Amino acid sequence: MGVELELQILNSRDYNLARDAADLLKVLEMLEHPGEVKPEITESMIEINSSVHTRYDALLVELRRIRDAVVQAATRLNLRIAGGGSHPFHKWSERRIYPTERFRHLLEVYGYLAKQFTVFGQHIHIGCPNGDEAVYLTHVFSRYIPHFIALSASSPFQQGEDTGFQSSRLNTVSAFPLSGHIPFVTTWGEFVAYFEKMHRFGIIESMKDFYWDIRPKPEFGTVEIRVLDTPLTVEHAARLAAYAQTLAHGVAGRLPRLSTQPFPGMPLRPGRDFRRCLYATADPATARHHQYAGST
Repeated sequence: MGVELELQILNSRDYNLARDAADLLKVLEMLEHPGEVKPEITESMIEINSSVHTRYDALLVELRRIRDAVVQAATRLNLRIAGGGSHPFHKWSERRIYPTERFRHLLEVYGYLAKQFTVFGQHIHIGCPNGDEAVYLTHVFSRYIPHFIALSASSPFQQGEDTGFQSSRLNTVSAFPLSGHIPFVTTWGEFVAYFEKMHRFGIIESMKDFYWDIRPKPEFGTVEIRVLDTPLTVEHAARLAAYAQTLAHGVAGRLPRLSTQPFPGMPLRPGRDFRRCLYATADPATARHHQYAGST
């Protein structure tokens, strides 16, 4: 398993988002730390990546070391670092795209949506032995999207407004045309055929162009879970990754194998269900009261 965390870069005056990702990354180049720290789509974000792990405790140690290095670098620049799935009061129109070829391309393709994509998520990678197993696990994990949302929700505010949702971040992601769910392919060969058709039409260039809730990542040999808000602590991020790893191990070989039909009781396009984002519970029928994000 491995973890990616998108983090907020804040100024130290009013804690609004700062445009200092490039300076922060330069300072981090001079500090020793494990994993990787990368730019994200706007200059007010960075992404930290763990290495590959098999155990929760080792993952947590590494995430803490990366966090400490990022905080140290930010302090040198009089900046602050925060988790959470959204910044509570920044204005998307004030954001600037980080100057890489890919991010500029996204701005050309998606226009203002690219700047609105200044939201912050945790991505969890779970290793798979082969492509067929990756397709199987992608579909199986779709059953547990409500659980991942409920366990990570931390984006109740957007643009200075209380959205009424515990996880408003996913509504921003949904605006992208290639968000949603993998089509119901049953083998890696079927998925490759689908990918190649989309590529021939010029709709996609790589797997990165699919903003699906859960997607295979063949270059890593993993399935990537993408519905989680960035938690408020690295400890919680490590627990979420361990939950995903345990879940993958628990369902291996226990659920029906893929055939020409989805799993019993599973819709062809399983939705996140806006109620899960609203109440941050895996079972919205039981929700009576909800409070500030992060509660489960």
